[in-house]
Order: sequence, then C-alpha cells, then structure tokens
Amino acid sequence: MVYFLLINGRRRSVDENFELNFSPDERAIVVSVLLAGESQDRLEEDVAELESLLHTLGVSVVGHIFQKRQKLTPSCYIGTGKVEEIKALAEKMNAKLVVFERDLSGPQVRNLEEMTKKVVLDRNGIILQIFSRHARTNQAKTQVEIARLEYLLPRMTGAWTHFQRQRGGGALQRGMGEKQIEIDRRRARDRISRLQKQLEQIRKEKATQRKARSNELKVAIVGYTNSGKTTLMKGLTKSQIAPKDELFATLDTSVKTIDPRTRPKILLSDTVGFIRNLSHSLIESFRTTLEEVSEADLLLHVVDVSYSHYEDHIRVTNDVLTEIGAGDVPQILIFNKVDRLKDPILPRILRAAYPGCIVVSAEAEKDVLSVRDHIYNFFRKNLVTFRMEVPVDNQTAQSLIYRNSIVMEKGFDESRNCLLFHLQATRATMAKLRNWIVSVDDEIFSTEPEE
Repeated sequence: MVYFLLINGRRRSVDENFELNFSPDERAIVVSVLLAGESQDRLEEDVAELESLLHTLGVSVVGHIFQKRQKLTPSCYIGTGKVEEIKALAEKMNAKLVVFERDLSGPQVRNLEEMTKKVVLDRNGIILQIFSRHARTNQAKTQVEIARLEYLLPRMTGAWTHFQRQRGGGALQRGMGEKQIEIDRRRARDRISRLQKQLEQIRKEKATQRKARSNELKVAIVGYTNSGKTTLMKGLTKSQIAPKDELFATLDTSVKTIDPRTRPKILLSDTVGFIRNLSHSLIESFRTTLEEVSEADLLLHVVDVSYSHYEDHIRVTNDVLTEIGAGDVPQILIFNKVDRLKDPILPRILRAAYPGCIVVSAEAEKDVLSVRDHIYNFFRKNLVTFRMEVPVDNQTAQSLIYRNSIVMEKGFDESRNCLLFHLQATRATMAKLRNWIVSVDDEIFSTEPEE
C-alpha cells in the first residue's frame, strides 16, 4: 500500500512500512535545546553527529535553531515563539523537514507538525531511516521493520492518512465506525506480531548455526559506528568487503574465517555499530544480530582515536554490551585511525592508560598483523592442553581432532591399536572428546560426572 503524510496541504509519499521517502534534494532545519546544567560542548557534538546521520541519508542541513531552557515544554518540546521561528526559517530556506536532536513524544510530533506544517522527525527517527536503507538480509530487514513500526505506533496521528493500494488502486475500506488512524494502528500492530514470529524463527535458525560452530573460536568486532570495524574485518580476513565512510554502513552480521589453516578455526564477525542515546527498543529489536556478540569468546573493541572524546565512545559501547549480556566477554581494546592523530605522544599515553590495548591504523597491513597476533596469543593462553588415546577405527573422533584442535604430538600404540594425541583445544571441543581423554595437563582426567 502507498501512504501519504499530509503536510501543509501536500501529500508526502510513505511506503507500505511507513518509511518516509526523501526527495534527492531534501532540505532540513535542525533544532537543539540546551537544558540547565548540560554541557554546550557535548550538545554541539550531538548536533554534529545528527548532521552526519542526515548526510548519510542525503539530506542537506540548511539551518539551525538553538534554544536554552530550564525545562522542556510537554506540549511541543520548545517554546511557541521558537516554533514560529522554526516555521519562518523553514519557509525561508525551502526546508520541508524539521529534525530535533532529542527524542520527541507522539503528541509533541503532532503539535509541532500542526504548528510548522512541516515533517517533524527526531534523532531515533533518522537512525531508523538509515537502518531501513542499509538492511540487506531478511533478518536485518525484519528487525528494522519491527523497530520502525514500534517507533511509529505512538506517533501515528491524524496526519497519517491512507490513500490507495499499490495494486488495484482501491481505497482501504474503513471498519464500521472506525477512524482511519485506528485502522492504521491496528494494521501496524498486526504486522508487528507477524514480524516477531518471523524473527523468532530466524533466531532459532541462527542458534542452530551457532551450535554447529561451537567447536570453533568466535571473535566479534564491536564499537561505535564508523570507527573502522569493517576495515579491520577486511584486513584480518582478506575479504573483498568494501568499507564505507558513513554511519551505520553495516547492519548485517558477516562471519568469516581469519585464517582457514588455523586449528581450531577462528571465526570473525562484524556487527552493527553502536551510537549514544540509542533507544532500548531499537537495541532489543537487534538482539538477534547482537547474539553473535554475547556468545563470542573474544571481542575486538574498536575505537576511533581521532575523535576528541573517544572515551565517550568507549563508555557507550560498554554500556550497550552490558545491556545485551556481553559485558563480561573478554575484550581487546583497539584504538584505530592512529594515522589521523596530530599528537605523536597520544599513542604512548593510551598504552599507559589502557594496559593491553593496541594502537593501530586498520589500513596498515603491519598493524592488522599485530591485531591478528594478539588474537592468536589470547587463544593460546586460553586453550586446554590434554592427552588422548583414540581407537584407530574411530574416524569421528579423529575428524573432530584434526578440524578443531592443535595437534602438538602424535603417536601410535600398536599393542592397543590406538592413536596417541597430545593437543590443545577449546573446552567445548574437549568436552566432545571426553571419552578418550586420559589426562589434562599433569592431572589425571576423571570421567566421573561433576556433582
């Protein structure tokens, strides 16, 4: 179905999932508010980040409205005088879009649209538009659509009007006595319910796939959006993925092998970037994707060190990791884009302040190799060393050993017709080989179940 948003007597097209379709020359006014006790420097950074988000959508920012307030106005967020100022500036600059740096409630959106006669969006609304454009897989598209509909439900007002069907051109028939907005809300809720069932099925399929990879070592790249995660992924896996210098370029989790020759295999996944003030509902919608992170053995936490307040990005990433249950997963902190630093002393300061961190440029091969070596060293320290006796005719156990462990020594006991192995592997692999283990390190291995 095609929807239209009635703005100033004109209909703006909206797709069947209520996604606003921006024109190629879309122009916007950005509105920001500084409340008592807040940092103006921080607000300026948030506004700059919002402008980057709009740039990713191809929207030109043609004006700014700024206001200091003791508290926000419940009805329209800002004072009515400022609303008139927004309307006048938007008319002057021919801007049809007004974007607020903070989140707006449904009634605030309705009131602001009625007063300005413009399309009004907030920060999370813009992020959702980007997510929608960048989603490629069925999983990502489903997650984005759920998040977008849940975002729009409380914001659906009389401005949302059904116009026609894409097929057949017939108007949607109203229910007996129902207002059109009630029909739209019911349709959105029904759609959310169907999508959640689809997502649950996807979640089960992903869980099955992860279970099949339980013998392999899993590394996930995490970090603030546009910190260089995909560039690092490309360097570590020698893949042909093309990094983009824009926010939220990656939404779909990509899993690749660092080096097919390593035993056990080390799988590397690139995940959606994080951003500050990301709504809980949006994080929850992407929980299926982020399960790759919570079930990883190691996280590569990539930080754009060329950003002046990189500590904030570290904090935001760690907060999201805690929220999704990955706060205790071991991390290697990687300060990226060192080639853009103007202060040559900063790398030394970082190494002192963050013991064990790596300072790199993900575009430099020697730095990527350094990251790879840190990954290898981490797993070498965490692999279990044990000895095994496997019957010669047990091909299943031998296949598991050669695929998922490091064979340090191999021998043959002719009297018992057994192969003797001294190897290193993960605890998950060791558990599957339990029946043939004779010792772990210097201790006799017990086959008795733990109490």
